[in-house]
Amino acid sequence: MLKTGLKNEQKVGEILVSGSLAIKTKNSFGVHIFSGSVVDDGIVTGKLTKPKYKESELLKSIDTTIIELIPVEPPVLPEMVLKSLYDAALQEIADRDLIITQLNSDILDLRAKVKELEIVTQSLLVQLDSKDLVVASAENQTQQANSKVGSTIVELQNSIQKATAESIQRVSLFARNQTLEKQVEELREELFGKAAKIQEGFKVSDDFGVKVVNISDKSYPDITFRARAKDDGDGVWINGPEIRIVNFTKNEVTVNVTQDGAIAGIFNPIGSITLTPGQNLGFKLSTRKDKVDDFAPSAGFGTVGDTPYNGNIVFKSKIGVLNIPVELQKQRGNQWGG
Repeated sequence: MLKTGLKNEQKVGEILVSGSLAIKTKNSFGVHIFSGSVVDDGIVTGKLTKPKYKESELLKSIDTTIIELIPVEPPVLPEMVLKSLYDAALQEIADRDLIITQLNSDILDLRAKVKELEIVTQSLLVQLDSKDLVVASAENQTQQANSKVGSTIVELQNSIQKATAESIQRVSLFARNQTLEKQVEELREELFGKAAKIQEGFKVSDDFGVKVVNISDKSYPDITFRARAKDDGDGVWINGPEIRIVNFTKNEVTVNVTQDGAIAGIFNPIGSITLTPGQNLGFKLSTRKDKVDDFAPSAGFGTVGDTPYNGNIVFKSKIGVLNIPVELQKQRGNQWGG
């Protein structure tokens, strides 16, 4: 049986080599004729293409650098540590500072105990001296018992009493001198701390100091708040509201903060503040709008009826008291803007 069409392996091979040129079934009108009598019958070609590759192009594709396959190098950054490690290091430093402070306190206590032991040692030395004097007195009495018993005993007793009294007085004065030297040193350090805070603008008591940080107009009291009538308590700070409080002693100080005078109650209460030795702490006052609105004038315009109200913020510890003057200026109208 004659193999025609695509069953003709030879014809298919020619098509793979020559493409559509190998198909010659068209007549002069460009129409394919199928008679069934030749091997070409049944073969219709469309776009039969033979894949052709240039060796140079293949080599280019092999040498091509594919960027997507190159690992991305991380950018160069400065040396840094994790915030968690940094915070932990800061906390450790703070803990060590507390330990150092406690150890310094322990050292002072131990030095005081050493001084006490030195005093006891001096007292024992005095006792030994007294015993030596007693022994010497006894020997002298034995040697002169026959001739001057009465006068010798009296003289020796006087000498012993005088020496003992002088020794006791000497030890007592030495101990008092040591104690006074320590007290003088502590007072000198507190005095230097107090003087330094005065130079920095603090008002100082015996154990703490207070300073209003932002005083823009010294013609008004240290803390001055200006409010308008019917303004829901809003206003401007002429002086204040930031305050710093410092403990310049070597002991912990607790300071109670209160308000007195006509302005009592216009600020939110502070309560008590406990300061460690040498601590410098800052805080800001805040007004109570409802309390500020209660002060006259409460409505209107102009300057008639503008009223100042005065008082103090009182800082009080066990041994010291400081009053910071306060003025609430309640005004009509809009003299200060806003």
